[in-house]
Amino acid sequence: MTNDMKAVETKFVTAMGSGVGAGIALNTLIKNVITSGDGRCLASAIARLKSKGDDQGVAAVRSIIGSIFDGAKLKVAKDKKTITLSLKDAKVNTEAAQRLHEGVEAKLSIRSTLAKRVKGDVDKKELVLTEYAATILKRMNKEGVTKAALIAAIQAA
Repeated sequence: MTNDMKAVETKFVTAMGSGVGAGIALNTLIKNVITSGDGRCLASAIARLKSKGDDQGVAAVRSIIGSIFDGAKLKVAKDKKTITLSLKDAKVNTEAAQRLHEGVEAKLSIRSTLAKRVKGDVDKKELVLTEYAATILKRMNKEGVTKAALIAAIQAA
């Protein structure tokens, strides 16, 4: 099984160019970690992505792992090179794992919507126009734009 997971890990890292293919391999890796309790393959995959300079991929994978394994700790080891994933105090969020599976079935890209789907952040918040306007006005005041100038610019648009 270890050799199989190493092959899946390699497939995952090489498939990061195609976010959909990488999602399938990541789903397989995470299912293995849930059943075995051994997170080394995920830590190794993150380390390989990091060594390739794929910061966006690392962020997406960390987000997905954090959503599925509540309390998991991802750290850099004392040698400053190795990444470790501690699942000692982690609890598996089965709903997040199910969302990952559904996202992979829907062929979502790991680089965009899959990580958000797993976290459960797919619903857009309702826009409260007064709060939104207050936020914009506050930001514009910091930049020296007056309320009258902002209104004039909106009317001119």
